[in-house]
Amino acid sequence: MLPEPSINDESPKSFPFNLTREKELATFSELLDRNGSGILSIFGQPGTGKSELMIHYQREATRKEAAFYLVNAQYSKAEPAVFLQALLEQMGASNPYVSTLEAITMHIQNLEQQGKKFVIAIDSYERFEALDEWFRQSFLPSLPSTTILIFCGRKPLNDSWRASIWYPFIHSIELNGFSIGQFDFAFQTLAPELIKKAWQFSIGNPYALSLCVQKLKETNEWNSTDEQSIYRTVVKEWLSELEDDRLLPYIEVASIGRYTQQEKIEVMLDHPISRHDFEALVSLSFFEETEYGWKLNALFQRAMRDDLKRRKPAYYHKLWKRALMYCRTFFEHDRLMDSSEISEFFYLLGEPMMQAAPYDPESLSTYSLSSSNQNDWAHIEPYLTESSFLKDKPDPFLSKEMIEAIGIQHVKLLRNRDGDVAGMAFLIPIQSSTLPNLKSSPVTRSYFKRLPSIEEKRIMAATKPFGWVIRYLGVKDSERSEDRKALLYHLLPLVLTDGILVASTPLTFYQSLLDQFRFKEIPEAKHFDYGPSRPSKTYELDLRNSRLPLYLESFAKAIGVNLTETPLDHYSFTPREKEVVELVIQGYSNANLAEELSLSEVTIKKHLSRIYEKTGVKNRTQLTRVIIGGQART
Repeated sequence: MLPEPSINDESPKSFPFNLTREKELATFSELLDRNGSGILSIFGQPGTGKSELMIHYQREATRKEAAFYLVNAQYSKAEPAVFLQALLEQMGASNPYVSTLEAITMHIQNLEQQGKKFVIAIDSYERFEALDEWFRQSFLPSLPSTTILIFCGRKPLNDSWRASIWYPFIHSIELNGFSIGQFDFAFQTLAPELIKKAWQFSIGNPYALSLCVQKLKETNEWNSTDEQSIYRTVVKEWLSELEDDRLLPYIEVASIGRYTQQEKIEVMLDHPISRHDFEALVSLSFFEETEYGWKLNALFQRAMRDDLKRRKPAYYHKLWKRALMYCRTFFEHDRLMDSSEISEFFYLLGEPMMQAAPYDPESLSTYSLSSSNQNDWAHIEPYLTESSFLKDKPDPFLSKEMIEAIGIQHVKLLRNRDGDVAGMAFLIPIQSSTLPNLKSSPVTRSYFKRLPSIEEKRIMAATKPFGWVIRYLGVKDSERSEDRKALLYHLLPLVLTDGILVASTPLTFYQSLLDQFRFKEIPEAKHFDYGPSRPSKTYELDLRNSRLPLYLESFAKAIGVNLTETPLDHYSFTPREKEVVELVIQGYSNANLAEELSLSEVTIKKHLSRIYEKTGVKNRTQLTRVIIGGQART
């Protein structure tokens, strides 16, 4: 058992539980057993246990009587001479009569004569990237062919390594977080609910897990004060990668929303960012490139955002509102929004949604929803049979034949963070080929039999789907309400298009969620196809004729978010300060303001003083000119 880290400890991180990297350790052990050389590239985001793995590698090398020399780049300058001196000190083989490199070579030759294998490991290698070319062209060629080198850092070896003669010798290993199963198995002394809390909070990051476990062992309870302490520690650890604070404002912006792009940063900060700075930003190890843009590691994003909220709450709110306004630009009527933009919109609305509906966007964002293919039938079939593991009775009208007729790609599988299938949705496109079946089949017939003939003609004439029927929603474990929420939360952005959405369900849980997403119940389409004791409501969401932008705006307004920006939104005014500004613009005197707002004139003067400071003006006339003219001074 390794020693427990302290939250304030600056030493290399170790974990207060026995979680070993057996696969990664086996790769290194096999390399030691071979004849010849090898290069290991160990990489992973902060806190995934890279330095801990080096300790295990050193133990394995000692067990096999191999020499192991570790240089930590975190404590060395990125200069060849400094690296060589640090390596020689590790070897304990200094020689005043020869150069450092010659002394190292002589020591290695002596080891070879003794028949010993040897390993040179460099930790925190991202700090030595400037030496890449020197390592490839000068250092490595000087070493014997039996050398094993380990480059351990936050990033994989770059493309220049892949294009070099060393590429065939490189073995790359990425370290990720632990699953809750691994953590639960390895650490069983805490109560199960605390283990689950720790894992969910840390998202499986080993370093954050170790901090959680340490706190829980001390207090045996979970509290917000400990959360803040852990978040601050995580932020400090990850930001150690920054050479200066120049990129910090951009990282703060990137913590708001799931994805970031150069344009989004510029809009939110209201000033340009150079291409050089943006590329430096997204090259940081805690950024990941996706098809929708770049995103922060989920744990770091959560910690960074929590830290920003607590340190600069008004500034955080201003950035959050500007992120929403940036999404608002995608609502223009001359373009179609894609699912990623709609998903981002709902993600940003997460906080007010939590007050209006049972959603936790941080937790739900760890799920994914993807289209099925022929290899997924093993996951789909349990939802279709009477012997299903679902506690809710399976849909008796849903069959493999129906899915094959519509297309298996219309089955969406919900996967949790570990990649396990947790739920399934089946969508039916409303189009000429499916309309006869929709009019005659149970569940859907109650809605489509009532369609006016003019609507049927439009569907038959359309060249693309007229909309979608959410034909089936189901989860593996009906007791996990979070899985049910995640299924609908991830499904809606995929199907919110310029068309009609239809859903019918006997389950009050899904009925409630459809209500919250402002679907309209169609009373005359209510049916009992699932049985006389299971009344099923049918819902419709009509987004035709460019109604989607209006729907998204009204949805936001219903939970208290106004997407119409005013000049007042350019400043970090409190609600009371906004009231004062609005009345000043209308010509109210201090006495009138005091009477209108039931405040003393002294308090009014204090409000005005803060307002003048925030807007950079000196008097009422200048304030009125700035606000009415919309001249934001941010």
